[in-house]
Amino acid sequence: MGVAIPYFVLDGYDFVAFPNRNSIPFREFYGIPEADTVIRGSLRYEGNPAFVKALIDLGWLDTHPKDWLKPGLTWAEVLQKTIGAEDSSESTLVMRVKELCQFANEAERERIVDGLRWIGLFSSEQATVRGSNLLHTLCAQLEKELSYQPGERDLVMLQHNFVVEWHDGKKETFTSTLELYGDPHGYSAMAKAVGVTCGVATQLLLDGHEALNTPGVLAPYRKEICDPIRELVEKEGLNMVEKLV
Repeated sequence: MGVAIPYFVLDGYDFVAFPNRNSIPFREFYGIPEADTVIRGSLRYEGNPAFVKALIDLGWLDTHPKDWLKPGLTWAEVLQKTIGAEDSSESTLVMRVKELCQFANEAERERIVDGLRWIGLFSSEQATVRGSNLLHTLCAQLEKELSYQPGERDLVMLQHNFVVEWHDGKKETFTSTLELYGDPHGYSAMAKAVGVTCGVATQLLLDGHEALNTPGVLAPYRKEICDPIRELVEKEGLNMVEKLV
Protein backbone atom coordinates (compact mmCIF):
# COMPACT_ATOMS: atom_id res chain seq x y z
CA MET A 1 0.00 0.00 0.00
CA GLY A 2 2.81 2.39 0.83
CA VAL A 3 4.44 2.03 -2.60
CA ALA A 4 1.37 2.67 -4.79
CA ILE A 5 2.14 4.88 -7.77
CA PRO A 6 -0.06 6.50 -10.46
CA TYR A 7 -0.83 4.11 -13.32
CA PHE A 8 -2.59 5.11 -16.55
CA VAL A 9 -4.98 2.61 -18.08
CA LEU A 10 -7.64 4.59 -19.96
CA ASP A 11 -8.81 8.18 -20.12
CA GLY A 12 -11.33 9.04 -17.44
CA TYR A 13 -9.83 6.89 -14.69
CA ASP A 14 -7.50 7.89 -11.86
CA PHE A 15 -5.75 4.67 -10.82
CA VAL A 16 -2.73 3.80 -8.76
CA ALA A 17 -0.95 0.44 -8.82
CA PHE A 18 1.06 -1.52 -6.30
CA PRO A 19 2.81 -4.94 -6.41
CA ASN A 20 0.78 -7.99 -5.47
CA ARG A 21 3.04 -10.39 -3.56
CA ASN A 22 6.02 -12.13 -5.20
CA SER A 23 5.93 -11.87 -8.99
CA ILE A 24 9.29 -13.49 -9.76
CA PRO A 25 8.00 -17.10 -10.17
CA PHE A 26 5.69 -15.94 -12.94
CA ARG A 27 8.60 -15.53 -15.32
CA GLU A 28 8.78 -19.32 -15.39
CA PHE A 29 5.01 -19.87 -15.16
CA TYR A 30 4.44 -17.71 -18.24
CA GLY A 31 7.48 -19.05 -20.09
CA ILE A 32 9.31 -15.70 -20.34
CA PRO A 33 12.55 -16.31 -18.39
CA GLU A 34 14.28 -13.61 -20.47
CA ALA A 35 12.03 -10.89 -19.02
CA ASP A 36 14.02 -8.36 -16.98
CA THR A 37 11.00 -7.16 -14.99
CA VAL A 38 7.77 -8.97 -14.13
CA ILE A 39 5.24 -7.29 -11.86
CA ARG A 40 1.78 -8.56 -10.97
CA GLY A 41 -0.07 -5.74 -9.33
CA SER A 42 -3.40 -4.47 -8.10
CA LEU A 43 -5.22 -1.39 -9.37
CA ARG A 44 -7.08 0.91 -7.01
CA TYR A 45 -8.59 4.34 -7.31
CA GLU A 46 -6.21 7.10 -6.25
CA GLY A 47 -6.47 7.59 -2.49
CA ASN A 48 -7.61 4.05 -1.67
CA PRO A 49 -4.21 2.60 -0.66
CA ALA A 50 -3.49 5.53 1.67
CA PHE A 51 -6.89 5.10 3.31
CA VAL A 52 -6.41 1.36 3.79
CA LYS A 53 -2.92 2.01 5.15
CA ALA A 54 -4.48 4.35 7.73
CA LEU A 55 -6.91 1.61 8.77
CA ILE A 56 -3.95 -0.74 9.19
CA ASP A 57 -2.02 1.81 11.26
CA LEU A 58 -5.07 2.31 13.48
CA GLY A 59 -5.39 -1.42 14.11
CA TRP A 60 -8.62 -2.12 12.26
CA LEU A 61 -7.27 -5.12 10.34
CA ASP A 62 -6.50 -7.02 13.57
CA THR A 63 -8.19 -10.46 13.57
CA HIS A 64 -7.34 -11.36 17.16
CA PRO A 65 -10.29 -11.53 19.61
CA LYS A 66 -10.68 -8.59 21.98
CA ASP A 67 -12.23 -9.26 25.40
CA TRP A 68 -13.52 -5.69 25.58
CA LEU A 69 -15.17 -5.74 22.14
CA LYS A 70 -18.78 -6.45 23.03
CA PRO A 71 -22.22 -5.25 21.91
CA GLY A 72 -23.31 -1.99 23.48
CA LEU A 73 -20.25 0.07 22.60
CA THR A 74 -20.54 2.99 20.22
CA TRP A 75 -18.25 3.27 17.21
CA ALA A 76 -16.46 6.16 18.89
CA GLU A 77 -15.87 4.04 22.00
CA VAL A 78 -14.55 1.15 19.92
CA LEU A 79 -12.17 3.50 18.13
CA GLN A 80 -11.09 5.03 21.45
CA LYS A 81 -10.10 1.63 22.84
CA THR A 82 -8.52 0.55 19.56
CA ILE A 83 -6.17 3.53 19.27
CA GLY A 84 -5.67 4.29 22.96
CA ALA A 85 -7.30 7.73 22.96
CA GLU A 86 -8.02 9.51 26.25
CA ASP A 87 -11.74 9.78 25.57
CA SER A 88 -14.27 9.16 22.79
CA SER A 89 -14.91 12.75 21.72
CA GLU A 90 -14.33 13.37 18.02
CA SER A 91 -11.67 16.00 18.61
CA THR A 92 -9.65 13.64 20.82
CA LEU A 93 -10.05 10.76 18.39
CA VAL A 94 -8.96 12.89 15.44
CA MET A 95 -5.92 14.10 17.34
CA ARG A 96 -4.91 10.51 18.13
CA VAL A 97 -5.47 9.43 14.52
CA LYS A 98 -3.10 12.16 13.37
CA GLU A 99 -0.49 10.91 15.86
CA LEU A 100 -0.66 7.30 14.71
CA CYS A 101 -0.88 7.72 10.95
CA GLN A 102 1.64 9.09 8.49
CA PHE A 103 0.16 11.33 5.81
CA ALA A 104 1.81 12.53 2.62
CA ASN A 105 0.43 16.02 3.11
CA GLU A 106 -2.30 18.00 4.85
CA ALA A 107 -4.82 17.39 2.07
CA GLU A 108 -4.41 13.64 2.41
CA ARG A 109 -4.73 13.89 6.17
CA GLU A 110 -8.01 15.77 5.95
CA ARG A 111 -9.34 13.43 3.26
CA ILE A 112 -8.63 10.35 5.37
CA VAL A 113 -10.11 11.89 8.51
CA ASP A 114 -13.21 12.80 6.48
CA GLY A 115 -13.36 9.21 5.24
CA LEU A 116 -13.20 7.80 8.77
CA ARG A 117 -15.98 10.17 9.73
CA TRP A 118 -18.07 9.15 6.70
CA ILE A 119 -17.94 5.44 7.52
CA GLY A 120 -19.03 6.28 11.04
CA LEU A 121 -15.99 5.55 13.18
CA PHE A 122 -16.40 8.78 15.18
CA SER A 123 -20.14 8.36 15.68
CA SER A 124 -22.23 7.72 18.78
CA GLU A 125 -24.18 4.94 17.06
CA GLN A 126 -23.88 1.48 18.53
CA ALA A 127 -21.25 -0.61 16.79
CA THR A 128 -22.17 -3.83 15.04
CA VAL A 129 -19.74 -6.12 16.84
CA ARG A 130 -18.93 -9.22 14.84
CA GLY A 131 -16.65 -12.09 15.79
CA SER A 132 -15.16 -10.19 18.75
CA ASN A 133 -12.41 -8.85 16.51
CA LEU A 134 -11.81 -5.51 14.87
CA LEU A 135 -11.55 -6.61 11.25
CA HIS A 136 -14.89 -8.43 11.19
CA THR A 137 -16.51 -5.58 13.10
CA LEU A 138 -15.18 -3.06 10.57
CA CYS A 139 -16.45 -5.27 7.73
CA ALA A 140 -19.93 -5.20 9.22
CA GLN A 141 -19.90 -1.41 9.02
CA LEU A 142 -18.45 -1.35 5.51
CA GLU A 143 -21.11 -3.79 4.31
CA LYS A 144 -23.75 -1.34 5.48
CA GLU A 145 -22.13 1.82 4.13
CA LEU A 146 -20.59 0.53 0.90
CA SER A 147 -23.17 -1.95 -0.40
CA TYR A 148 -24.35 -1.22 -3.93
CA GLN A 149 -27.53 0.80 -4.04
CA PRO A 150 -30.24 0.50 -6.74
CA GLY A 151 -28.85 1.66 -10.07
CA GLU A 152 -25.18 1.37 -9.04
CA ARG A 153 -22.75 -0.95 -10.78
CA ASP A 154 -19.27 -2.30 -10.28
CA LEU A 155 -16.22 -2.18 -12.54
CA VAL A 156 -13.56 -4.73 -13.40
CA MET A 157 -10.41 -3.26 -14.93
CA LEU A 158 -7.54 -5.47 -16.05
CA GLN A 159 -4.48 -4.63 -18.11
CA HIS A 160 -1.47 -6.53 -19.36
CA ASN A 161 1.39 -4.20 -20.25
CA PHE A 162 4.33 -5.58 -22.25
CA VAL A 163 7.45 -3.52 -22.91
CA VAL A 164 9.40 -5.31 -25.62
CA GLU A 165 12.94 -4.61 -26.77
CA TRP A 166 13.62 -6.11 -30.19
CA HIS A 167 16.98 -7.36 -31.48
CA ASP A 168 17.65 -4.05 -33.23
CA GLY A 169 17.22 -2.16 -29.95
CA LYS A 170 13.78 -0.78 -30.80
CA LYS A 171 11.32 -0.70 -27.88
CA GLU A 172 7.56 -1.03 -28.17
CA THR A 173 4.78 -1.23 -25.61
CA PHE A 174 1.75 -3.45 -26.09
CA THR A 175 -1.33 -3.36 -23.87
CA SER A 176 -4.25 -5.73 -23.53
CA THR A 177 -7.09 -4.19 -21.53
CA LEU A 178 -10.42 -5.34 -20.12
CA GLU A 179 -12.95 -2.66 -19.11
CA LEU A 180 -16.07 -4.39 -17.85
CA TYR A 181 -19.05 -2.75 -16.13
CA GLY A 182 -21.68 -4.65 -14.21
CA ASP A 183 -25.38 -4.57 -15.05
CA PRO A 184 -27.36 -2.70 -12.34
CA HIS A 185 -30.29 -4.99 -13.09
CA GLY A 186 -28.33 -8.20 -13.62
CA TYR A 187 -24.93 -9.71 -12.90
CA SER A 188 -22.06 -7.70 -11.48
CA ALA A 189 -18.91 -7.35 -13.54
CA MET A 190 -17.04 -9.46 -10.98
CA ALA A 191 -19.66 -12.19 -11.21
CA LYS A 192 -19.46 -12.20 -15.00
CA ALA A 193 -15.64 -12.12 -15.19
CA VAL A 194 -15.21 -14.94 -12.68
CA GLY A 195 -18.39 -16.95 -13.23
CA VAL A 196 -18.36 -17.05 -17.03
CA THR A 197 -14.68 -18.02 -17.10
CA CYS A 198 -15.18 -20.82 -14.58
CA GLY A 199 -18.30 -21.98 -16.37
CA VAL A 200 -16.54 -22.13 -19.74
CA ALA A 201 -13.60 -24.06 -18.30
CA THR A 202 -15.97 -26.48 -16.58
CA GLN A 203 -17.91 -27.07 -19.79
CA LEU A 204 -14.71 -27.76 -21.72
CA LEU A 205 -13.69 -30.24 -19.03
CA LEU A 206 -17.07 -31.99 -19.20
CA ASP A 207 -16.84 -32.06 -23.00
CA GLY A 208 -13.51 -33.86 -22.75
CA HIS A 209 -11.43 -31.12 -24.37
CA GLU A 210 -7.92 -32.47 -24.92
CA ALA A 211 -6.07 -29.62 -23.19
CA LEU A 212 -8.12 -29.99 -20.02
CA ASN A 213 -8.40 -33.78 -20.06
CA THR A 214 -5.40 -34.22 -17.76
CA PRO A 215 -5.54 -35.42 -14.14
CA GLY A 216 -4.56 -32.98 -11.42
CA VAL A 217 -4.75 -29.23 -10.96
CA LEU A 218 -4.19 -27.27 -14.18
CA ALA A 219 -3.03 -23.67 -14.05
CA PRO A 220 -4.01 -21.47 -17.04
CA TYR A 221 -0.47 -20.66 -18.11
CA ARG A 222 -0.26 -22.60 -21.38
CA LYS A 223 -1.62 -21.56 -24.77
CA GLU A 224 -3.29 -24.96 -25.20
CA ILE A 225 -5.42 -24.28 -22.12
CA CYS A 226 -5.90 -20.52 -22.42
CA ASP A 227 -6.89 -20.22 -26.09
CA PRO A 228 -10.04 -22.38 -26.06
CA ILE A 229 -11.21 -20.75 -22.83
CA ARG A 230 -10.51 -17.25 -24.13
CA GLU A 231 -12.32 -17.87 -27.42
CA LEU A 232 -15.50 -18.97 -25.68
CA VAL A 233 -15.29 -16.24 -23.05
CA GLU A 234 -15.08 -13.64 -25.83
CA LYS A 235 -18.31 -15.01 -27.31
CA GLU A 236 -19.94 -14.17 -23.97
CA GLY A 237 -18.89 -10.52 -24.32
CA LEU A 238 -15.73 -10.50 -22.21
CA ASN A 239 -13.13 -9.04 -24.56
CA MET A 240 -9.59 -7.74 -24.13
CA VAL A 241 -8.67 -4.78 -26.33
CA GLU A 242 -5.10 -4.98 -27.62
CA LYS A 243 -3.10 -1.91 -28.65
CA LEU A 244 0.41 -0.85 -29.62
CA VAL A 245 1.03 2.36 -27.68
